[in-house]
Amino acid sequence: MSNRIEKGNSLIKRYVSEIISNELNDPRLKNEMITVSRVHLSSDLKYAKVYLSFYGEENKEEALEIIKNASGFIRSSLKDKIKFRVLPMLDFAIDDSSEYSEKINKLLKNIKYSDETEE
Repeated sequence: MSNRIEKGNSLIKRYVSEIISNELNDPRLKNEMITVSRVHLSSDLKYAKVYLSFYGEENKEEALEIIKNASGFIRSSLKDKIKFRVLPMLDFAIDDSSEYSEKINKLLKNIKYSDETEE
């Protein structure tokens, strides 16, 4: 990955996170803890996939839809903070990597436990 893309990923992650937590005034998201876990900027810098983690949120899909509906506002706020020649289109998605790693850790613990009981 080029240095320019890495820097763009970092800037987008930082500022989108700030915008969601400080500037997005949707009352349905007030009690939610939402973090931007990672960003993947396309090689032409026109598209950015923004992965969000929701902590303690049972209605992740609903919260994601709220953020997707506010993507125009987020993008216009981002325009004031980042000086790109072309501001990328933002595509938001749920990041399930932490849940996946928890599941793998559980499976590994079960395997270790069953190995110990067989001895």
